[in-house]
Amino acid sequence: MVRKIYDFLSSVKLAIFFLLTLAVTSIIGTIIEQQQDPDKYLREYGETTYKIFKFLGFTDVYHSWWYILLLMLLAINLIVCSIKRLPKIWKVAKEPRKTFPEGYEKTLKVVHKITLAGDIKEIKNSVIDSLNKLRYKPEVSKEDEEEIHVFADKNVFARFGVYIVHFGVLLVLIGGLLTAVFGYRGYMNLAEGTSSNLVSFFSSPKIIELPFSIKCNKFFIDFYPSGMPKAYISDLSVIENGKEVYRKKIRVNDPLKYNGVYFYQASYGQGVATLQIKEGNKTKTVEIAFGQPIELSQNTFLRIVSIDGNTLAMGVEFIQNGKVRAGVIQPFNFFKVPGTDIVFSVVDVKPAFYTGLQVAKDPGTWVVWVGSTILILGLIVAFFIPHRRVWTRIKKGKEGKVTLVIGGMTNKGTEGLATELEEVLGVLKSSYCPNTPKEENDG
Repeated sequence: MVRKIYDFLSSVKLAIFFLLTLAVTSIIGTIIEQQQDPDKYLREYGETTYKIFKFLGFTDVYHSWWYILLLMLLAINLIVCSIKRLPKIWKVAKEPRKTFPEGYEKTLKVVHKITLAGDIKEIKNSVIDSLNKLRYKPEVSKEDEEEIHVFADKNVFARFGVYIVHFGVLLVLIGGLLTAVFGYRGYMNLAEGTSSNLVSFFSSPKIIELPFSIKCNKFFIDFYPSGMPKAYISDLSVIENGKEVYRKKIRVNDPLKYNGVYFYQASYGQGVATLQIKEGNKTKTVEIAFGQPIELSQNTFLRIVSIDGNTLAMGVEFIQNGKVRAGVIQPFNFFKVPGTDIVFSVVDVKPAFYTGLQVAKDPGTWVVWVGSTILILGLIVAFFIPHRRVWTRIKKGKEGKVTLVIGGMTNKGTEGLATELEEVLGVLKSSYCPNTPKEENDG
């Protein structure tokens, strides 16, 4: 049973299935906008289709449980495939036949046989020098008075190119898993002069509390004569422990980055409300932009989502322990927060602009970049760098003649190997075969 599971997980067909499945789901994640406001999905697809998308996880593909599972299964498949095939490749690369017995040349891709005149040891040294110049690593595998064998190879590491590719893919998968599990994308709406550490998710009621706050010092917006926005810029500060620790003006595609969290200039809107909040004898006044949550008590948040221009009735959301309760309130009236002793009232509403920030934490980015680099290097090694081996047999004959047989094999680029052997033969012919007799080519 264990053997069957092992063989199944090491299947190349299974790897292809996972890759194709991930490709298809990634296409879905590209076609369907991810982590958007539910209202947008309802407008574009309708209630039934939205519910299906929500159930299948298509509105947040890259954080869905099944996408994470696919990444994990593909990673396991690559690891098991590599473990299963590594011993064989290791043996081929590290334990080659080094002697060159009679008849072995029939198994080689390129073979030359030539008769020379000279001392076999001098010819051996000439062969070794020529192979060294071609960046081989030659060694004498057999030597006596009658016969000498020379073995040489180069680029042994090329045999492991596929494993470099596998390692790169694994790093990319690990980076994807890190982002899927520990990363997030959300938004913040900040009016001028306000700050917050609360990040709302696009497609769920989840709210994240940052260990620092972002303050909007100033928001600049410029319009074309047609009324379309021309440019919008936010002057932001990072507030930590009550002090400003970093400040930057951000534009589209020029975010603020702090502690691994990116704040992108994404949108803008209108609507800023002033709230008066009472809890017992304590009263505080805060200003918030529409769409930005405010924490009323532990795990209880309030967010103003809309306003009726005629009646000033406001649509609000109470988020408690991850659950949303929608309601409608009127300004200047106090309302009790469900499940608490807190009451609040909207005491002022202004049509002021606020900046819309997209907030992203992607802890796997650098892992993906490293993995992608290793993957590219692995592909270069696997497809363009050949592992070549050369065997030479130098045998003393009659009347001072020497028979030399040289041959080789390569995992790619046989023409290149043939050219290199021709270079070695050219040196030998010029030194030990002045009249250049006819060569016997067995290749």
